[in-house]
Formats: sequence, C-alpha cells, structure tokens
Amino acid sequence: MKEIIISNLMRAKNKQSFFALHQIQSKIQNLYPDVRVEFHILWDNIEEGNLGDNEKWSSLIDSEIKNLYSYDKVFFNNYVEEYYGVDLVEKATTWKAIYYVLMAQYLRRVHLKHYYLIYDDDIVINDNFQHITDLLLEGTPVMLTEPMNSNCDKVLFQKLVALFGENFYHAYIARNPKGFGFNAGFQGIDLSIYDEFLSVDRFKMILDLFEYKSVLDSEGKEFFGPERFVIDTQQQSFFGLMNTVLPKNEPHILNPEEYFVLPNFGMHPKYGELSEIKELGGWGPSLESKITHFIGHTQGKGKPKEFLDIVDEYLKINNFL
Repeated sequence: MKEIIISNLMRAKNKQSFFALHQIQSKIQNLYPDVRVEFHILWDNIEEGNLGDNEKWSSLIDSEIKNLYSYDKVFFNNYVEEYYGVDLVEKATTWKAIYYVLMAQYLRRVHLKHYYLIYDDDIVINDNFQHITDLLLEGTPVMLTEPMNSNCDKVLFQKLVALFGENFYHAYIARNPKGFGFNAGFQGIDLSIYDEFLSVDRFKMILDLFEYKSVLDSEGKEFFGPERFVIDTQQQSFFGLMNTVLPKNEPHILNPEEYFVLPNFGMHPKYGELSEIKELGGWGPSLESKITHFIGHTQGKGKPKEFLDIVDEYLKINNFL
C-alpha cells in the first residue's frame, strides 16, 4: 500500500491542529482513497489564544484523524538517552526546535521511513493538492520558497560545508542556482539525509550543529533582532540545505509564482507594500499562493484573525462548527 507520512510538533490538540490534520487528510484521500495517510505528531501542550473547547477538538482528532501516532517530549528525551546516551533535557528546554530534527531522525532509524512531509498547523491549502500529492508519493523533495527572505535557511551553511566539504557547496549551487530560501513549515523531506547520522558518534555531530539559546532575555522577555533570527531559523536551515543537497533525486522547487510564503509586512516587487493595517491584515497576497503559511511570532497571542476566520469557515463547511 502506498503511504504518505506527515509529521511535526504541534501546539496542542485544539481547533487549529484539528483543522490542519483534517484539511490535509481530506485533500489526499479525495484524490487517492487507497493511500494510507499516517501522522506522527509531538504535542507541545502549549496554549496560545482562546480557540474554544479543546476537549471537543481533542476528541475529534482522536475520532476523525486516521493513523495518528502521538508523542510527547519525554518520549524523545528517553529515545535520545536510551540509544545515544545523551541527556537532551537542558538543551531542548532552552531550544525546543531540536525536536523537529529528532522526530525525523527517529522516523528514519526506528520506523524505517523513506520520506515525509513536515507540515505546520497554520497552513491553508488553496488548491486540490494533486500536484504536491503526486510528488509526495514519488518521494521527491518538495521545496516551498520564501521569496522575500532568501536567507531564511542559510544560517548553517558554513557549518555544513565544513562538515561535508566543498562538494556540499557546489551541489547546493547546482540544485538551487537562484539561492532560494525554503520554508520548513511545509517541506517534503527525503529521510535518507539522516543515513550518515544513525550511529552514536555521527548522531552527536548533528546535535553539535545547533546553538541552544533561548529567545528570552535576562528578564524573561522575548527579544527580536539578528540573534533571534539565527536561533529561530536553525532547524529550517538544516532541512532546507540538507534536503537540497543530499537526496539522490533532485528537489522539486514549487513554482515561485504559484507557491510562496510571505510575511504581512515589507515591500514586495509585485504586491507592493505589505502591512497589517491593510485589507486582511496584510495577508491578502499570501492567500494568492496555493499554499499559504501564516508565519510569524505569536508571542502567546495565537494566530491572526484572518487565519482563524479561514479555520472557522472550513469547520463550518464540514459540519464541525
């Protein structure tokens, strides 16, 4: 049986995550009813904003979402301790994005999976999903560009060149000559990128790639700026660079004119000034993409109203609200 593996860390079993899981499950099964869609989700148990009755949405996730494997952080802490002799707790408490990297390594080493889609819970799929589903079934790396931020996945570049040698640099340029930056909230990933990092010594080399720093200052307040950018984009850089260079099959860069990730601020060459004071909170151009990712720091407030309205409309159409 053909299968599509979908995995990520999600905030909680709430309305937003139910929408995300149900949306993509329905898209794929409407195209290919016989394809097994399998989810591996680490629940962070972090609440942001008021999304309503979580007990209801948790129950719906359990009843409506098929082939769901749930994890918590303790599971992966124990996994790393048992197989690699590494106490991960302190590092992961400081920089929890390491779990994204670990989950994929676990899928490869323990479940022997060849490929998966990393898929955030704040994504809206604006077409029938045929093109991407076919690529997922082929196991082709699928890359979604961030045209206003080509540096969004470059912070580990020098470290990875140092690790793999100059051939890594040349292969990257050959496969991504325009230097696109790739979003890691939606990316079809060839899990063979982990094959050199399954042994104890090589696994520790992965851990050493990252800086385990907090995004909170000495007073416990969230800070922003260049240092924050480096901290936040490390795992995105790992996936974007490794998934471009190491797979045997050349990655498929989704047409940047049809598939793109934009913020709701800044100056875009086609759409002009993006600003939250404009219509749809500045997210209008993002909704022109066939995959819309509502990126940005939530700072404990949850996602923007424009996204939550789309979630509610979807749930009403499908008789869940």
